[in-house]
Amino acid sequence: MEPGTDSDNACARRLTAAEWGSRISAMARAQLPWLVRRRRTVAGVGAYFDLVTDDGRLFFGDSFHLGYFPTGTETLAEALDAHTDLVTSLARIGPGARVLDLGCGIGEPAVRIARRHDCQIVGVNASREQVRQGRELVQQAGLCERIEIRHGNALALALADESFDAIVCLEVAGDICVTADAKRQFVSELWRVLRAGGHVGFSDLAFTAAPSRREDKALRAVLYHTGSELVGDWPGRFSAHGFELREHRDVHDATLPTWLHVQEIYAQRSDEVERRYGKPIAKRTRRQIAEIVPTVERYGTFPTFSAHKPA
Repeated sequence: MEPGTDSDNACARRLTAAEWGSRISAMARAQLPWLVRRRRTVAGVGAYFDLVTDDGRLFFGDSFHLGYFPTGTETLAEALDAHTDLVTSLARIGPGARVLDLGCGIGEPAVRIARRHDCQIVGVNASREQVRQGRELVQQAGLCERIEIRHGNALALALADESFDAIVCLEVAGDICVTADAKRQFVSELWRVLRAGGHVGFSDLAFTAAPSRREDKALRAVLYHTGSELVGDWPGRFSAHGFELREHRDVHDATLPTWLHVQEIYAQRSDEVERRYGKPIAKRTRRQIAEIVPTVERYGTFPTFSAHKPA
Protein backbone atom coordinates (compact mmCIF):
# COMPACT_ATOMS: atom_id res chain seq x y z
CA MET A 1 0.00 0.00 0.00
CA GLU A 2 2.57 2.50 -1.06
CA PRO A 3 1.40 5.51 -3.04
CA GLY A 4 3.31 6.91 -5.97
CA THR A 5 2.79 9.42 -8.69
CA ASP A 6 1.99 6.95 -11.49
CA SER A 7 -1.22 5.76 -9.89
CA ASP A 8 -2.66 9.27 -9.86
CA ASN A 9 -3.40 8.97 -13.58
CA ALA A 10 -4.93 5.50 -13.35
CA CYS A 11 -8.64 4.87 -13.05
CA ALA A 12 -10.01 1.91 -11.14
CA ARG A 13 -12.67 -0.18 -12.89
CA ARG A 14 -14.94 -2.82 -11.43
CA LEU A 15 -13.31 -6.23 -11.07
CA THR A 16 -14.65 -8.84 -13.47
CA ALA A 17 -15.91 -12.26 -12.38
CA ALA A 18 -12.70 -13.84 -13.73
CA GLU A 19 -10.57 -11.37 -11.76
CA TRP A 20 -12.52 -12.09 -8.58
CA GLY A 21 -11.97 -15.80 -9.19
CA SER A 22 -8.25 -15.24 -9.59
CA ARG A 23 -8.16 -13.29 -6.35
CA ILE A 24 -10.07 -15.93 -4.41
CA SER A 25 -7.60 -18.54 -5.65
CA ALA A 26 -4.68 -16.34 -4.56
CA MET A 27 -6.31 -15.82 -1.16
CA ALA A 28 -6.46 -19.57 -0.65
CA ARG A 29 -2.83 -20.04 -1.76
CA ALA A 30 -1.74 -17.16 0.46
CA GLN A 31 -3.52 -18.78 3.43
CA LEU A 32 -4.73 -15.37 4.56
CA PRO A 33 -5.01 -15.32 8.35
CA TRP A 34 -8.72 -14.51 8.26
CA LEU A 35 -9.35 -17.45 5.88
CA VAL A 36 -6.99 -20.16 7.08
CA ARG A 37 -5.60 -20.46 10.59
CA ARG A 38 -2.10 -21.62 9.66
CA ARG A 39 1.37 -20.20 10.07
CA ARG A 40 2.53 -18.07 7.17
CA THR A 41 4.88 -19.65 4.64
CA VAL A 42 7.20 -18.18 2.00
CA ALA A 43 4.97 -19.62 -0.71
CA GLY A 44 1.96 -18.05 0.99
CA VAL A 45 3.70 -14.67 1.09
CA GLY A 46 4.40 -14.99 -2.62
CA ALA A 47 0.73 -15.77 -3.30
CA TYR A 48 -0.34 -12.80 -1.14
CA PHE A 49 1.71 -10.42 -3.27
CA ASP A 50 0.35 -12.11 -6.40
CA LEU A 51 -3.03 -11.03 -5.02
CA VAL A 52 -2.32 -7.40 -4.09
CA THR A 53 0.15 -6.22 -6.72
CA ASP A 54 -2.26 -4.94 -9.36
CA ASP A 55 -4.33 -3.08 -6.78
CA GLY A 56 -1.25 -1.71 -5.03
CA ARG A 57 0.08 -0.29 -8.28
CA LEU A 58 -3.31 1.09 -9.26
CA PHE A 59 -3.82 3.08 -6.08
CA PHE A 60 -0.37 3.44 -4.55
CA GLY A 61 2.34 3.23 -7.20
CA ASP A 62 5.24 0.89 -7.89
CA SER A 63 7.19 0.86 -4.58
CA PHE A 64 6.03 -1.80 -2.12
CA HIS A 65 7.42 -0.35 1.11
CA LEU A 66 6.58 2.41 3.57
CA GLY A 67 7.70 5.98 3.04
CA TYR A 68 10.52 7.61 5.00
CA PHE A 69 9.85 11.25 5.92
CA PRO A 70 13.11 12.64 7.36
CA THR A 71 11.78 16.22 7.55
CA GLY A 72 8.04 15.51 7.55
CA THR A 73 7.50 17.81 4.57
CA GLU A 74 8.07 15.21 1.85
CA THR A 75 5.35 14.08 -0.51
CA LEU A 76 4.62 10.39 -0.37
CA ALA A 77 6.43 9.77 -3.65
CA GLU A 78 9.49 11.60 -2.29
CA ALA A 79 9.31 9.61 0.94
CA LEU A 80 9.22 6.30 -0.91
CA ASP A 81 12.35 7.27 -2.83
CA ALA A 82 13.94 8.52 0.39
CA HIS A 83 13.45 5.10 1.99
CA THR A 84 15.08 3.38 -0.99
CA ASP A 85 17.96 5.86 -0.84
CA LEU A 86 18.40 5.39 2.91
CA VAL A 87 18.75 1.61 2.69
CA THR A 88 20.93 1.92 -0.41
CA SER A 89 23.31 4.23 1.45
CA LEU A 90 23.49 1.72 4.32
CA ALA A 91 24.47 -1.01 1.82
CA ARG A 92 27.49 1.12 0.75
CA ILE A 93 27.00 0.46 -2.97
CA GLY A 94 29.82 1.61 -5.23
CA PRO A 95 30.06 1.86 -9.04
CA GLY A 96 30.33 -1.53 -10.69
CA ALA A 97 29.18 -3.39 -7.57
CA ARG A 98 27.16 -6.59 -7.81
CA VAL A 99 24.09 -6.05 -5.65
CA LEU A 100 21.40 -8.38 -4.33
CA ASP A 101 17.98 -6.74 -3.89
CA LEU A 102 16.20 -9.21 -1.64
CA GLY A 103 12.41 -9.03 -1.80
CA CYS A 104 12.70 -6.67 -4.75
CA GLY A 105 9.01 -5.99 -5.33
CA ILE A 106 8.40 -5.20 -9.00
CA GLY A 107 11.87 -3.71 -9.39
CA GLU A 108 11.15 -0.02 -8.88
CA PRO A 109 13.86 0.37 -6.19
CA ALA A 110 16.30 -1.65 -8.32
CA VAL A 111 15.77 0.67 -11.28
CA ARG A 112 16.47 3.69 -9.09
CA ILE A 113 19.55 2.09 -7.53
CA ALA A 114 21.01 0.96 -10.86
CA ARG A 115 20.60 4.41 -12.39
CA ARG A 116 22.04 6.28 -9.41
CA HIS A 117 24.92 3.95 -8.55
CA ASP A 118 25.98 2.39 -11.88
CA CYS A 119 25.81 -1.15 -10.52
CA GLN A 120 24.58 -4.63 -11.46
CA ILE A 121 21.53 -5.93 -9.57
CA VAL A 122 19.93 -9.32 -9.04
CA GLY A 123 16.45 -9.00 -7.55
CA VAL A 124 14.83 -11.98 -5.81
CA ASN A 125 11.11 -12.23 -5.08
CA ALA A 126 8.77 -14.99 -3.85
CA SER A 127 5.85 -13.63 -5.90
CA ARG A 128 5.72 -14.94 -9.46
CA GLU A 129 3.38 -12.12 -10.47
CA GLN A 130 5.75 -9.49 -9.12
CA VAL A 131 8.65 -11.19 -10.92
CA ARG A 132 6.67 -11.06 -14.18
CA GLN A 133 5.72 -7.41 -13.76
CA GLY A 134 9.21 -6.57 -12.52
CA ARG A 135 10.81 -7.93 -15.66
CA GLU A 136 8.43 -5.83 -17.73
CA LEU A 137 9.30 -2.73 -15.68
CA VAL A 138 13.04 -3.33 -16.08
CA GLN A 139 12.61 -3.81 -19.82
CA GLN A 140 10.62 -0.58 -20.11
CA ALA A 141 13.41 1.20 -18.23
CA GLY A 142 15.99 -0.16 -20.70
CA LEU A 143 18.00 -1.81 -17.92
CA CYS A 144 17.81 -5.51 -18.79
CA GLU A 145 21.58 -5.73 -19.08
CA ARG A 146 22.03 -4.42 -15.54
CA ILE A 147 19.02 -5.77 -13.61
CA GLU A 148 17.86 -9.38 -13.42
CA ILE A 149 14.67 -10.31 -11.56
CA ARG A 150 14.44 -13.90 -10.30
CA HIS A 151 11.81 -15.95 -8.51
CA GLY A 152 13.24 -17.35 -5.29
CA ASN A 153 13.10 -17.99 -1.56
CA ALA A 154 15.15 -15.70 0.67
CA LEU A 155 15.54 -18.52 3.20
CA ALA A 156 17.17 -20.81 0.62
CA LEU A 157 18.77 -18.67 -2.07
CA ALA A 158 19.84 -20.37 -5.29
CA LEU A 159 22.91 -18.14 -5.37
CA ALA A 160 26.62 -18.84 -5.03
CA ASP A 161 28.57 -18.19 -1.85
CA GLU A 162 30.13 -14.73 -1.57
CA SER A 163 28.72 -13.62 -4.93
CA PHE A 164 27.57 -10.09 -3.99
CA ASP A 165 29.36 -6.92 -2.91
CA ALA A 166 26.25 -5.48 -1.22
CA ILE A 167 22.72 -6.50 -0.24
CA VAL A 168 19.62 -4.31 -0.08
CA CYS A 169 17.12 -5.69 2.42
CA LEU A 170 14.23 -3.24 2.26
CA GLU A 171 11.21 -4.36 4.34
CA VAL A 172 11.43 -8.05 3.46
CA ALA A 173 12.55 -9.87 6.63
CA GLY A 174 9.27 -9.52 8.52
CA ASP A 175 7.25 -10.82 5.60
CA ILE A 176 8.81 -14.29 5.59
CA CYS A 177 10.50 -14.77 8.99
CA VAL A 178 7.77 -16.00 11.32
CA THR A 179 9.86 -18.33 13.51
CA ALA A 180 13.18 -18.03 15.31
CA ASP A 181 14.64 -20.67 12.98
CA ALA A 182 13.52 -18.68 9.92
CA LYS A 183 15.12 -15.53 11.31
CA ARG A 184 18.41 -17.35 11.87
CA GLN A 185 18.25 -18.88 8.38
CA PHE A 186 17.54 -15.50 6.83
CA VAL A 187 20.60 -13.88 8.39
CA SER A 188 22.68 -16.95 7.60
CA GLU A 189 21.79 -16.72 3.90
CA LEU A 190 22.73 -13.04 3.80
CA TRP A 191 26.09 -13.88 5.37
CA ARG A 192 26.66 -16.75 2.93
CA VAL A 193 26.08 -14.84 -0.32
CA LEU A 194 27.81 -11.61 0.77
CA ARG A 195 31.50 -11.19 0.08
CA ALA A 196 33.86 -10.42 2.95
CA GLY A 197 34.04 -6.67 3.38
CA GLY A 198 30.51 -6.18 1.99
CA HIS A 199 27.52 -4.52 3.64
CA VAL A 200 23.81 -5.22 4.10
CA GLY A 201 21.48 -2.22 4.14
CA PHE A 202 18.53 -3.24 6.33
CA SER A 203 15.17 -1.74 7.28
CA ASP A 204 11.94 -3.30 8.50
CA LEU A 205 8.89 -2.80 10.66
CA ALA A 206 8.98 -4.80 13.88
CA PHE A 207 7.16 -4.67 17.20
CA THR A 208 8.50 -4.07 20.70
CA ALA A 209 5.73 -6.16 22.28
CA ALA A 210 2.84 -8.36 21.19
CA PRO A 211 -0.39 -6.40 20.66
CA SER A 212 -3.70 -7.55 22.09
CA ARG A 213 -5.70 -10.21 20.27
CA ARG A 214 -8.06 -7.60 18.82
CA GLU A 215 -5.20 -5.39 17.67
CA ASP A 216 -3.43 -8.39 16.21
CA LYS A 217 -6.52 -9.34 14.20
CA ALA A 218 -6.56 -5.91 12.57
CA LEU A 219 -2.85 -6.17 11.77
CA ARG A 220 -3.38 -9.54 10.08
CA ALA A 221 -6.17 -8.17 7.94
CA VAL A 222 -4.15 -5.25 6.57
CA LEU A 223 -0.46 -6.13 6.79
CA TYR A 224 -0.62 -9.92 6.42
CA HIS A 225 1.47 -9.90 9.62
CA THR A 226 0.77 -10.59 13.24
CA GLY A 227 2.43 -8.51 15.91
CA SER A 228 3.72 -11.57 17.73
CA GLU A 229 5.54 -12.73 14.58
CA LEU A 230 7.13 -9.30 14.16
CA VAL A 231 8.51 -9.08 17.68
CA GLY A 232 12.26 -9.49 17.41
CA ASP A 233 15.69 -7.96 17.75
CA TRP A 234 17.06 -7.75 14.20
CA PRO A 235 20.25 -5.86 15.10
CA GLY A 236 20.99 -8.47 17.77
CA ARG A 237 20.47 -11.32 15.32
CA PHE A 238 22.92 -9.82 12.84
CA SER A 239 25.50 -9.19 15.55
CA ALA A 240 25.14 -12.74 16.86
CA HIS A 241 25.97 -14.07 13.41
CA GLY A 242 29.21 -12.10 13.19
CA PHE A 243 28.13 -8.94 11.39
CA GLU A 244 29.46 -5.59 12.61
CA LEU A 245 26.62 -3.07 12.96
CA ARG A 246 27.08 0.48 11.73
CA GLU A 247 24.73 3.49 11.55
CA HIS A 248 22.05 1.75 13.61
CA ARG A 249 18.94 3.83 14.33
CA ASP A 250 15.17 3.56 14.65
CA VAL A 251 13.25 5.56 12.00
CA HIS A 252 9.79 4.48 13.19
CA ASP A 253 8.43 8.00 13.70
CA ALA A 254 9.62 9.02 10.24
CA THR A 255 7.59 6.21 8.60
CA LEU A 256 4.27 6.90 10.34
CA PRO A 257 3.09 9.67 7.95
CA THR A 258 2.72 6.94 5.32
CA TRP A 259 -0.49 5.80 6.96
CA LEU A 260 -2.00 9.28 6.82
CA HIS A 261 -1.27 9.42 3.10
CA VAL A 262 -2.82 5.98 2.59
CA GLN A 263 -5.99 7.09 4.34
CA GLU A 264 -6.08 10.29 2.29
CA ILE A 265 -5.82 8.38 -0.98
CA TYR A 266 -8.65 6.06 -0.01
CA ALA A 267 -10.76 9.10 0.91
CA GLN A 268 -9.91 11.06 -2.24
CA ARG A 269 -10.51 8.06 -4.51
CA SER A 270 -13.38 6.54 -2.56
CA ASP A 271 -15.64 6.35 -5.62
CA GLU A 272 -13.03 4.31 -7.49
CA VAL A 273 -12.39 2.04 -4.50
CA GLU A 274 -16.11 1.36 -4.09
CA ARG A 275 -16.59 0.78 -7.81
CA ARG A 276 -13.75 -1.73 -7.90
CA TYR A 277 -14.50 -3.74 -4.75
CA GLY A 278 -18.03 -2.81 -3.74
CA LYS A 279 -19.05 -0.66 -0.79
CA PRO A 280 -18.85 -3.33 1.96
CA ILE A 281 -15.23 -4.29 1.19
CA ALA A 282 -14.21 -0.66 0.67
CA LYS A 283 -15.75 0.35 3.98
CA ARG A 284 -14.13 -2.55 5.82
CA THR A 285 -10.71 -1.77 4.35
CA ARG A 286 -10.87 1.87 5.44
CA ARG A 287 -11.96 0.81 8.93
CA GLN A 288 -9.18 -1.75 9.27
CA ILE A 289 -6.50 0.75 8.22
CA ALA A 290 -7.81 3.25 10.76
CA GLU A 291 -7.69 0.53 13.44
CA ILE A 292 -4.08 -0.49 12.89
CA VAL A 293 -2.59 3.02 12.93
CA PRO A 294 -2.65 3.45 16.75
CA THR A 295 -1.36 -0.13 17.15
CA VAL A 296 1.58 0.53 14.86
CA GLU A 297 2.27 3.83 16.62
CA ARG A 298 2.16 2.22 20.07
CA TYR A 299 4.12 -0.99 19.50
CA GLY A 300 6.10 -0.36 16.35
CA THR A 301 9.82 0.00 15.87
CA PHE A 302 11.64 0.40 12.57
CA PRO A 303 15.31 -0.55 12.82
CA THR A 304 17.64 0.54 10.04
CA PHE A 305 21.32 -0.30 10.00
CA SER A 306 24.36 -1.19 7.97
CA ALA A 307 25.65 -4.70 8.69
CA HIS A 308 29.29 -5.21 7.67
CA LYS A 309 30.77 -8.65 7.02
CA PRO A 310 34.35 -8.43 8.27
CA ALA A 311 37.12 -9.22 5.82
